[in-house]
Amino acid sequence: MALLLLGLPLLVHAGERLRWRDPEPLPPPPVEDPVVVEPVAPAEPPPPPAPPLFPAGVPITLTQLPPGLANVSAQGCNACHYQAHDDWSRSGHRAAWVSPPFRAAMKATGESPLCLSCHLPLTVQQPRLVEEYRGGPLTEAKTRENTAWDPTLQQEGVTCAACHVRDGVVVSTRAAPKAPHPVAVSEELGRSETCATCHQLTWTGADKPFYDTYGEWSRSKWAEAGVRCQDCHMPLQGGLVVAGRYEAQASHRFTAEPGRGLSVLLKAQPGGATRGKPFKGTLTLQNTGAGHAIPTGTPFQALRVEVTLYDEKGKPVGAPFRHDLRREVMAAPPYTTLSDNRLQAGEERVVEVVIELPQKSGGGAGTLEVRLLEVGVDSSTSVPFSIQRIPIQVY
Repeated sequence: MALLLLGLPLLVHAGERLRWRDPEPLPPPPVEDPVVVEPVAPAEPPPPPAPPLFPAGVPITLTQLPPGLANVSAQGCNACHYQAHDDWSRSGHRAAWVSPPFRAAMKATGESPLCLSCHLPLTVQQPRLVEEYRGGPLTEAKTRENTAWDPTLQQEGVTCAACHVRDGVVVSTRAAPKAPHPVAVSEELGRSETCATCHQLTWTGADKPFYDTYGEWSRSKWAEAGVRCQDCHMPLQGGLVVAGRYEAQASHRFTAEPGRGLSVLLKAQPGGATRGKPFKGTLTLQNTGAGHAIPTGTPFQALRVEVTLYDEKGKPVGAPFRHDLRREVMAAPPYTTLSDNRLQAGEERVVEVVIELPQKSGGGAGTLEVRLLEVGVDSSTSVPFSIQRIPIQVY
């Protein structure tokens, strides 16, 4: 009996050791969250195709105001599309009706109503409408009063609606299903052919086009490479397409700066300039950046390359050297071409520079200045937009 009692503690102790070795029960498997399947929104219906932009040329008659637009003035676009509006407001399109070069050209053409078709491309912008042209020159026409004339729109020149409003819809190159007005997508709007509507013009009986910008481009390597007018004159830029949405959009400044496409390379005679002797050098002119002629468009405006030698006091030494790039035409319709020395796309020309230096003139550490400026039909000149200054000793 004593032996049995003595063994009880051992059994109890062994039981405790056995319980200590028992494995812990496995935790219950985790409860996975139920898979939530997000509902898939139905695909947006494709945007309606836009009507033709210029089926009968210009001017355009707007038949219906798009729902959601209060008016067709650029002012109505400004609240949402303010970056495009601000670009346009500084552009040649905005100034198409009021710019001094245009007013001078109108005078040179005898105030031809034909010019208004592009510079005021909406019929509502014109105080009088052409019923028929009289004769070939197109400078005289039978007109009637336009009871729908809008003087506010007239001052906007080539305004937003000229390209972006047709048949009760806003025309764009991309869909905008959430826009507060109907948007129709137009591939035509992104093509160079659209620009040809106004940037290609031939007068009846003319030997060559009056405006040949589109033709010059179509014959160039730029067209062959697929570079459109819009790629240079409406390049993509970061900005607000509409208020609150920032992404790449086409610039609406319609940049046209000859200085960007023209390379002007001056070589001067070694040893400086000597008073009493002619100063000689060369200008190499290269059309390195324009897919059309430099200058292009109207024959009533030329591009001048001017070289002037200044003495150490900043006074001109002799008369400046001038070389004008221009297409000269007859003074009356059909404006037959008399001469054309413009630089076509990819063309290069070397021009000899000679400046006669008077014996009695200033000298010292002088400067040779090369400038680019535009010359109007009335011989007015623009502010120089490209200037190179080269130090030169005047003996």
